Amino acid sequence: AKRIFDIFASILLIIILSPVFLLISLLQLIFNPGPLLFKHERLTKYSKPFTIYKFRSMIWKYCGQDAETIFKEMNRDDLVREYRRDFKVLHDPRITRFGKFLRNTSLDELPQLFNVLKGDLSLVGPRPIPASELDAKFTKSSGALLLSVKSGVTGLWQVSGRNDLSTEQRVQLELYYVQNWSFWLDIKILFKTVLVVIKRTGVR
Repeated sequence: AKRIFDIFASILLIIILSPVFLLISLLQLIFNPGPLLFKHERLTKYSKPFTIYKFRSMIWKYCGQDAETIFKEMNRDDLVREYRRDFKVLHDPRITRFGKFLRNTSLDELPQLFNVLKGDLSLVGPRPIPASELDAKFTKSSGALLLSVKSGVTGLWQVSGRNDLSTEQRVQLELYYVQNWSFWLDIKILFKTVLVVIKRTGVR
């Protein structure tokens, strides 16, 4: 039932949002020259690697490069420390102005609907995690539990505070979802996602 819902919902959303896809693509060419999409390897159910799609928000030359290395080259030891602690930085110099808009409005996530259609992701599930973060944030048992279900475009973490939460709080929410999944929980999270995006809750 979850997979059938994902297929029909993703097709419907892609059709409805096709003008938005086109507009973002045109604006990307103007304000953020370079490849349209950012592609990165993440893990989903049973630790299966897949390529996630997002609208690119970074300056092209930084895409695919190690963040710590880039920050060191910028002589930004403060960003290196922040990245080691949170796996992201609050004011990332790699992000373009248009990219910042895409991230703040969550529009950069829209291409993941094609990941859902392909079967890489579900609409709702734990955040797809890079292999490099798995060992750093999860124990062996909790990591296995996390990857016992398909990762999602949105999830309990995203509608419960997003970037306002600590890494530990996020981990607990991800594991709670896996252990307490139900179809109605998914529906509830989807409705909350719309409200969170509109209110821009937890956006940084």
